[in-house]
Amino acid sequence: MLLLGILFILAGIIVIMSPTPSLIFLTTFFSVSFLVFGIFEIIFSLSNTHTSNWGWYLAGGILDLLVGVILISSNIFTQMGILSFFIGFWLLFKGVSLIGHSFDIKNMGISNWGWLLTLGILEIILSFIIVMFPPIGLAALLIWVSISMLFLGIYYISLSFSVKKIKNNMV
Repeated sequence: MLLLGILFILAGIIVIMSPTPSLIFLTTFFSVSFLVFGIFEIIFSLSNTHTSNWGWYLAGGILDLLVGVILISSNIFTQMGILSFFIGFWLLFKGVSLIGHSFDIKNMGISNWGWLLTLGILEIILSFIIVMFPPIGLAALLIWVSISMLFLGIYYISLSFSVKKIKNNMV
């Protein structure tokens, strides 16, 4: 989680500092991210079949994997053309998922669950804007993605320290 948080923050900074090449970077990054996250979510869900939410992880992993395969197999211009739609629908699905996860984390006693809830709500709002205005979506996506990456990076870093603290208290 710590490494993922650092990577998200670095990607967010790159998007802010270099908007022109960032669209190509984001297209490639999200294409690969969908694929990688899909694989890891599928593995995670199959290794946690004892939990009540494992099916949602599996569904999300399969969806991410399929979108990643579609994007990676397309040329860069096609990827850019369909990216806003995929990102919009992906954000909607992930926003709903993050809201559910925030309440799971709250029930585990982790105090910073509100950040995840806030991120989930923001992702749902952004998803509707991106899907409703696709031509504007790619341009606005650079700003939204950079902010989302920064907040998601901060959240993952914070969560990694919380999980480490829980692990240390258990030992």
